[in-house]
Amino acid sequence: MDENNVIEELKEQEIDLVCSIPCDKARGLFFRLPEEFRHIGLTREEDGVGISAGVSLAGARPLVALQSSGLGNMLNAILSLSTTFGLPLPILASWRGGDDEVIPAQVPFNRPLPAILSAAGIPHTILSGHSTPHRIGDAIVAAFRANTPHVILVPPGLIEERECLPASPGPGITPCHPVKIAYTREWKRPVMTRFDAIETIAARVTDEVLVSNIGVPSKELYAAKDRPENFYMLGSYTQASAIGLGIATVRPDKRVIVIDGDGSLLGSSILPVIAATAPKNLTVIGLDNGVFGSTGNQPRPGCETADLRLLAMGAGFEHTWTVHDPGELESALAASAHGGPAFIHARIMPGNSNVPNIPLSPQQIRDRFMNALIDGSPGNR
Repeated sequence: MDENNVIEELKEQEIDLVCSIPCDKARGLFFRLPEEFRHIGLTREEDGVGISAGVSLAGARPLVALQSSGLGNMLNAILSLSTTFGLPLPILASWRGGDDEVIPAQVPFNRPLPAILSAAGIPHTILSGHSTPHRIGDAIVAAFRANTPHVILVPPGLIEERECLPASPGPGITPCHPVKIAYTREWKRPVMTRFDAIETIAARVTDEVLVSNIGVPSKELYAAKDRPENFYMLGSYTQASAIGLGIATVRPDKRVIVIDGDGSLLGSSILPVIAATAPKNLTVIGLDNGVFGSTGNQPRPGCETADLRLLAMGAGFEHTWTVHDPGELESALAASAHGGPAFIHARIMPGNSNVPNIPLSPQQIRDRFMNALIDGSPGNR
């Protein structure tokens, strides 16, 4: 089969959005995907899990395409997000590490990959020289029918490709436009706890979508203002803003606010992806207490030096604020509603409030969130 057959099969399966990070063993296909589908390019593979989760929660059909080595980076996110919440995730993976592999580093993880996937309970399909594009379609159908991840392993050479050049020139080929940034760091002593900040955010929302970071932040949001439009994360560290990006991309009519954390954002590469995708309806709030709050308030690296707002500006965000108290946070929230993507760096004090666990199962969180979001879609009003 050739790349046209694969593209046609993905369209036949009504894939709405593709996230990808390329592999040179299927380079032609990876050039074609952004031309043929709504597309988000990745720099880190597990971000595709979060984005795809957001796409599914918004009622659309995602697919991730990558080199199979990236599955190693994705395993925790797949199991703690896609599997835990019962979200479909078809993954088309160019399979490295076979008998003809020339790069030694590709072998240790990729050669036993089918056994690794089986041990993790992740369904997978291995294509062969006799495979047809319909086997890709069958795997995608299985993912959406069972609400599970499903990995499609494509050995090298199975997809015939044409020679191709980049659809758009890269850096150094086109003239760059100058960017001027004047920035003075003005950090004040924080006066809010995380719960104070979350209560301030919750008090201002009406029909906006809220995505909350894992652990105590989600419990605090539930205690502050439980509502069906809240998506409470239970695992999948670093994926809050990726989920928000997926929702915001599919539902441009809804304002999406992500309550993320400093450790999560510093452990992710999602901010440049958000800036490049440029959803006008997305606001990311980085609650920065300088510690790993949900695990006991251990100091995080760079707590005195890492500047989340400057990080967002360097990633390409044009609308950014630093806030220290409820009034500043309210003002930034109001201003960020007029265009995005927007980033609010909220400097807060360490400490966890004494709130109970969320008394909802992952499936209950998923179902009521999807019902609220999809019932409120433009076609259902």
